Amino acid sequence: MILRSIELENFGLYAGRHVLELVPARGRPVILFGGKNGAGKTTLLESVRLALYGRRALGFRVAQTEYEDHLRSRVHVGVNGVPASVASVGLEFDYAEGGIVHRYRVVRRWTVRGSKTVETLTLEKDNAPVDSVPRDEWHSFLQELIPPGVSQLFFFDGEKIAEIARDDPDEGLAEAVRGLLGIELVGRLRTDLGLYLARHTRRDDGEFASRLEGLVRDIEALDRRIAERAEDVAELTSQHASQARVAGNIRQRFIAEGGDAANNRAGIEAARTEVRQQIVRREQELRESAGALLPFAVAPKLLRRFSLALARAGEPGVSAEAAALKERLLAWRATGTPPRSATWKDAHWRDLTAFLSADAALSVESDETSLSDLEPGERRKLLSRAADVRDTVPARASLLVAELDALNRRLREIDAELIRASGHAAGVVLDELLLAEKEVGAAEAELKARTEELRGLEYQRAVLLRDRERMLNTQTEANAGEERAALATRVGRALQQYEERLLDMKLAQLQTEFVARFNHLARKGGFVADVRIDRTTFDAVLIDRSGAEIKKSSLSAGEKQVYAIAMLWALARTSGRALPMIVDTPLARLDTEHRAALVERYFPEASHQVIVLSTDTEVDDALLTSLSPSISHSYRLDFDPETRATKAVPGYFGEKEDGRALHQA
Repeated sequence: MILRSIELENFGLYAGRHVLELVPARGRPVILFGGKNGAGKTTLLESVRLALYGRRALGFRVAQTEYEDHLRSRVHVGVNGVPASVASVGLEFDYAEGGIVHRYRVVRRWTVRGSKTVETLTLEKDNAPVDSVPRDEWHSFLQELIPPGVSQLFFFDGEKIAEIARDDPDEGLAEAVRGLLGIELVGRLRTDLGLYLARHTRRDDGEFASRLEGLVRDIEALDRRIAERAEDVAELTSQHASQARVAGNIRQRFIAEGGDAANNRAGIEAARTEVRQQIVRREQELRESAGALLPFAVAPKLLRRFSLALARAGEPGVSAEAAALKERLLAWRATGTPPRSATWKDAHWRDLTAFLSADAALSVESDETSLSDLEPGERRKLLSRAADVRDTVPARASLLVAELDALNRRLREIDAELIRASGHAAGVVLDELLLAEKEVGAAEAELKARTEELRGLEYQRAVLLRDRERMLNTQTEANAGEERAALATRVGRALQQYEERLLDMKLAQLQTEFVARFNHLARKGGFVADVRIDRTTFDAVLIDRSGAEIKKSSLSAGEKQVYAIAMLWALARTSGRALPMIVDTPLARLDTEHRAALVERYFPEASHQVIVLSTDTEVDDALLTSLSPSISHSYRLDFDPETRATKAVPGYFGEKEDGRALHQA
């Protein structure tokens, strides 16, 4: 297969009509597209997929409404902010069938009519419309011509690279690999042979044939129902998301108009009553504290003197001790023993005597006269109350004041909510909100029912597939009575063995190719010594030179990218399919050595036609020099902010336009 050209009209950043020639020169397989981020490189890859597969390009379970929304978002918008009314993508390619090369041209054109998008498909073969297939089956014909599962291994971007490099198996990738290696064809042959045997054996009076034919019909019917239900689920998912957004917008309007507050008015009024009651309780507690111990808290010095007096009143013989001390002091003055080193004057002795006399008098006045008459228990109680005034009362009073402030703020907020709740505008929106929420609920219920139905159908299909496989195996092993049936039985057994051996052979070839391709591209020579590939999931486990497993999650970002590219390259070589490669920004996560390896060893050898979409920082001047012998021609995608459009011009960054390979209408 050779991609001859890509056509774009008002698609993405491409204004007007563009035709980009892609046929490579002999011996130069690379067509290089250069563009800075946001210039429209990925749009080219997307246009190829859309041209071939339409809605299926976005995924297996994508609703028609979601597909139309995507198309409207991809229609070019001019500088005046008005989107174009018509957009299209097209692809012209050569494809060999039965040894004869035919030229195909496929164009998908979209006409935007309000919220609707109408798609028109044109399919030509050798410059004439394809009439061997009904027009309504052209979509299926294109998918059979180049299966989507196979194409995703040849037209890939960073997202596909990330999927391949995951540790967990990818069911879609496994199906694509089976198709690419041709293994599913043997399974189809076994099924057809089983039907043949069932129709031509006399055993059980044709009961076995009827059962197998019925089983095959049931599987085909289930496949159709599953596809229909999958589309229904995708459509309902899109509808549910759209209705949920509408309901959310209406609810925002409802709340803005005070509707939410009006709807909960009783609760708001109850909250206001509760807040007011809490305010009354806090105020009452504060008043009671003010009538009790709180005033003492504002006179801390007086409180300390009172506590000291209480403590001293509890000490016996305070005045007697003062008198005894005075007598000893007078004796010391008279005798001079023990001797004094300082010179004491009469004034000093008079001051000291006066102090002792005053202290004795104070003790008699405060302690013995006033507080010494109190009972010890009463004095302890007063000391405890004084400690409360000092330690507890101020903190409790501060907490009460803070709580009152917070409660008053909350009361003002509630009053504001009640004012909003008194508005009447919300009533107009309420009915609209109820209707929208009802529609969301109905869509959700319908989506849940269809999803459950789809799961049930998929389970039934799995059961039927197991029954079919069991019947085919039983039939292959049975001894046929007639010569024709015996021959078919041997063929069936041979096919079973052939399928197993083919799988083993393909996997062995794939393993060998992968190890060679990986080590060819990797910076660490011989980093991977072997690879084990699961027969069912096709999940790969890397083995190092010591025989230990290498987790893909342990690889660096660059090594993961090399792993994915090596696997895709190995699959292409193992399959033997001559398909072009389209690689979008393949060097973003690679270091200098890995980039050089891909440019020098992968791009020139990957396929007979390699379309590379790169930024100026990926394929720079040095790498461009290395790649130049393999480049057929190149384009540069220039985005003009003034026109808000991208123009494709011949030549790469830093090269002059030479006028080759570009036509613009």
